[in-house]
Amino acid sequence: MKPFQRESPIFRNIRRTTWLVVVMSAIAAGCTPKQYAQQADRDAYAAVVSGQRSAFGQAKSFSIDYHPFVEEKAKPSKAIKVGKKVISVGSGPAQVLAPSECLEIAFRNSRNLQTRKEELFSAALALANSRRGWTWPLLGGEATGSAERSRIEKSGQWDNSAAAAIGPSLTQKFRNGAVLTLATTISLISDLLGSDSTTVGSMMEANFTQPLLQGAWRQLAYEDQYRLERDFVFDVYAYERFIQTFAVGIVNKYYDVLMKQDRLENERQSIERLKQTVAVTKFLVEGGQSRIQLDQAEQNLLDSQVRYELSRQNYRDALDGYKLELGLPVAAIVELDYPGVLKALNKAGPKPIAFKESDAIAVALATRPDVLTERAGVRDAERNIEIAADAFLPQLDVVLGYNAGGGPHKHDFWKVQFHRHKRFARVDFAWSLDQTDNRDAYRNSIMAFDRVRRDYDEFLDSVRLEVRQSFRSLVRSRRNYELQLRSVRIGTRRRKLAAMQQKGGEASARDVLEAEDALRSARNGLTRALIDYTTTRSKFLADLGMLRVDEKGTLHERTEPVKFERIEHRYPYAVVGR
Repeated sequence: MKPFQRESPIFRNIRRTTWLVVVMSAIAAGCTPKQYAQQADRDAYAAVVSGQRSAFGQAKSFSIDYHPFVEEKAKPSKAIKVGKKVISVGSGPAQVLAPSECLEIAFRNSRNLQTRKEELFSAALALANSRRGWTWPLLGGEATGSAERSRIEKSGQWDNSAAAAIGPSLTQKFRNGAVLTLATTISLISDLLGSDSTTVGSMMEANFTQPLLQGAWRQLAYEDQYRLERDFVFDVYAYERFIQTFAVGIVNKYYDVLMKQDRLENERQSIERLKQTVAVTKFLVEGGQSRIQLDQAEQNLLDSQVRYELSRQNYRDALDGYKLELGLPVAAIVELDYPGVLKALNKAGPKPIAFKESDAIAVALATRPDVLTERAGVRDAERNIEIAADAFLPQLDVVLGYNAGGGPHKHDFWKVQFHRHKRFARVDFAWSLDQTDNRDAYRNSIMAFDRVRRDYDEFLDSVRLEVRQSFRSLVRSRRNYELQLRSVRIGTRRRKLAAMQQKGGEASARDVLEAEDALRSARNGLTRALIDYTTTRSKFLADLGMLRVDEKGTLHERTEPVKFERIEHRYPYAVVGR
């Protein structure tokens, strides 16, 4: 017989002990990493749904892309589509995108939006984790095991030992400060020489602790969890506001690229008119006029060509940057709808301002997420005074316990001997004679509350100032548009008249060139004023919660803002003035 062909009792017991540890570890682990990730998704999405219902009364679509353990090269390549359009990358025909199509792409591909969604998802995951022990028992414990064989030199003796244990526990926490713990332990000890020298035992126990003074009754134990729950509802509300400002930012950047493209077109048209002016001036110089006028006209033409090249670079850079904002590759072949969108804006003119200044301030104080956060900070600082005062109380806890062991033999270890149980009741008391630290913490909490109230009052004034400045900027930009519109009309008439008079010898080339510069500047100014008013107005409405974004990212103006009504019902202090 070959050596080691027949398994010895020692190795057989090592193998059995190892498998027992593996099985216990598998039971404790419960599932694979991928399944854990799926559990995390379910818990996080459930937290998001509960937060949305608390904030808005209804659950809204929310998801993030998650593909565990998939290599980048294994991911299938997808064509970039929006509606019936297919966007080429690197080469191919350019697709003209409308603002609504850009919004759809951004809501599907934007890296910034995905990052913001992941941040809310992580907050939801942390909240779901913190709920363990409050909304359902907290599973704890661990599985352990070891197997060892050692030899003492010169003695010729081998020492063998093995141990394995699994001890799951369930902990339930209560808002009055009580804690209930249920636990069981199954253990195995062996010298690896056979079943006769293997011992298996079990134990079940329960413990209940109820504080009577410090940390008791006033939901002080639940305070940290309460703040997590509330702050997440605020995070959901802030995320919804982010969606509005994100959509507005995408549209506003669209208009910004259009403005640069319009400036490029104005420069091109100006070059064409300057070429005509140079030709007319050249003819007049041949008839006897000063050569200086022709040099001046040619120099203005060269300057315009330089500006055209710079404007073209600025436009292409802005368009590439906008692609990244949408989540498209820089090599994507797209163009914006110019001049169609700009013509539609000019035709519609500036939309009216739906608010008075005082109404806008009131709406801002009732809708802005940062107002919620600051107001909650005042409440927390006041609550911290109560928590600091509670620390002066002595610790007085009632502890109740119960435990029972398994059967005396290894074959019936799982039979709990409830008739031989042990139970106890105990009162623990502790109180520090040195209250200096508690005294200082209490006094600091009072000063912190006063400081938070001062900061909150200053914050409200800063909100009022910000809204007033935004409102004034909105009024100014509307007035600026009206002035620029008149300037374009005058500049167009002046340019035509100067060109006609130059041909008749009644005006110099300088008059025509000055009129041309004024017309170009007025046209650029008109586009800038219109877009400035449009973007300022949309941002103003987004800050007041007066916009709604549908599932495709399309913007719709509200007739009434979304205020704190539902949040106020659950957290009354969230309303300004309470």
